[in-house]
Amino acid sequence: MNSLDILILVMLVMTTVYVIISSKRANSILTISTGLLALLFVIQFFWKGFYWQYIPTYLQSCLLMIAIYGKLGSRRKLLHFSLGILTVVALVPWAIFLPVPGLTKPVGKYSVGTQIFRWVDSTRAEQISEDPFDKRNVIVQAWYPAQGDAKGTHSLYLDGLPTLPPKVSIMPSFLMDHYDQIDTYAVTNAAPAKAREKWPVVLFLPGYGAARAFYTSLAVGMASHGYVVLCLDHPYEAAITQLANGKLATTIENFQPGDSDRLGFMKDRLDIRVADVKFVINQIENKSSNADTFFTSLDLNRIGIAGHSLGGATGAAAMAGESRIKAAVNIDGTLYGGLPKSTVYLPFLLIESKKDEVGRFERYEAGNQALFKQFHGGYRYELEDADHYSFTDVPLLLAPPARLLAGYVLSIGQQSKKTHKATVSLLDAFFDHTLNGNPSQTDAVANRYESIARKSVAY
Repeated sequence: MNSLDILILVMLVMTTVYVIISSKRANSILTISTGLLALLFVIQFFWKGFYWQYIPTYLQSCLLMIAIYGKLGSRRKLLHFSLGILTVVALVPWAIFLPVPGLTKPVGKYSVGTQIFRWVDSTRAEQISEDPFDKRNVIVQAWYPAQGDAKGTHSLYLDGLPTLPPKVSIMPSFLMDHYDQIDTYAVTNAAPAKAREKWPVVLFLPGYGAARAFYTSLAVGMASHGYVVLCLDHPYEAAITQLANGKLATTIENFQPGDSDRLGFMKDRLDIRVADVKFVINQIENKSSNADTFFTSLDLNRIGIAGHSLGGATGAAAMAGESRIKAAVNIDGTLYGGLPKSTVYLPFLLIESKKDEVGRFERYEAGNQALFKQFHGGYRYELEDADHYSFTDVPLLLAPPARLLAGYVLSIGQQSKKTHKATVSLLDAFFDHTLNGNPSQTDAVANRYESIARKSVAY
């Protein structure tokens, strides 16, 4: 919601209140006010385009003009009452969904660039779609430190804009009509920043059913601190992603009969994701040999992995079987399936939301204890103000009133921007130590945030 939208709504409400409490019909104040409102509507429409949130506002404006300039007689009180009701109705859309949400602004010292790669693994058949000739696609969006004078347009927030299907996950796509205006704080195809050495790499995996877009705040935040973040989309699991042939792929869920807890289904998806990770690492290794590509700026001896929810558990499982991954972060994820045996210490970090409901998180706890055992220890921090969805951008798609209601009443997406900043700080401290070889600062970072508590690791 930009300053022009706020100005229009404030003027509309003030004019409506003046009309209701004033006994006068048209006067100089109302003439100037309605004329300015009309001008602002025109400017907004041609500058930003049509917002569906304005529909009741347009109706209210028409009713307002009738109240000011019409000959109403005894119907004036009824019209004033209708104006009051419509004022509330006009404000409701703005209190729920924002036309153009604002993401968490990165605070690192680097500008950020981004590129998208849509790769096909010709050695793997697609297991999820019904087409027997499908090959596995993996979509990767790179977020990276860019030259400080990088110029250009910001990247599109979501694959498929502006030709989205009727629904994206559970959300009607018309709510996203103007998501092309979201500032991602990254310049498309910007030149990588020059450095004395190559950049460390962090693969980032989304939660189950989530598109990579919903982790833009975390990815851009990490890139601004000096990492190349490769954020993956897993087709037919992600809410929406565009394949190499241009097709838009949405979620397909093919649960097996008798799998009431979806354990087998989730393990299969985790295994597919692990294979996706290995494919991506192979791709960047192959492409780094070409001197003219972006991939020559990547240090393939410093690869870490992080993810949220199923993505976090997948990242840890991928590290257990992939020696090229040097460190892993699980953000609030539950492990499905087993792990290969290992006797080697590998750096592992668990970042979690508040877990204060006894008995609810038994599978989550058991899976993470298995990970700590696998990697012979690690770090564990709890963000006491966060819930599972706070790590994503999804709460930021809501207007502040709806965000407060979802966070404090429904415990969904609490303190999102605060959570993003704390999470990026922990990720930066952990990977700066494990990939860059600098002294560990994770405890120092935790001490800067009252909401972060270090928890003991027992396995």
